[in-house]
Amino acid sequence: MKNFTNDQIRKSILLEYDRRSKGISSNPEMHMYNFPELKEIDNKEIYQNAKYLIDENLVRGGIDEEGEKKFPWITRLTQLGIELLEKEDHLT
Repeated sequence: MKNFTNDQIRKSILLEYDRRSKGISSNPEMHMYNFPELKEIDNKEIYQNAKYLIDENLVRGGIDEEGEKKFPWITRLTQLGIELLEKEDHLT
């Protein structure tokens, strides 16, 4: 397993949904657990970070529960998520 920080995981998710919103994603139907840059990260970490993005209103989405399993889903970035990416873009 790769060792990524929460910020790196969150940024990967936000960037992919930003690309999707612009129609430039190379993985427009892929679930976040299968994003190439997150492929080697434990699904529990991806889940926690997706939940954080939803809870902080950075994305529109939710958590589906099927028995003991929980699946996060995201439909799009919110204005707050877009502003965060723009702010980080200016910092790097």
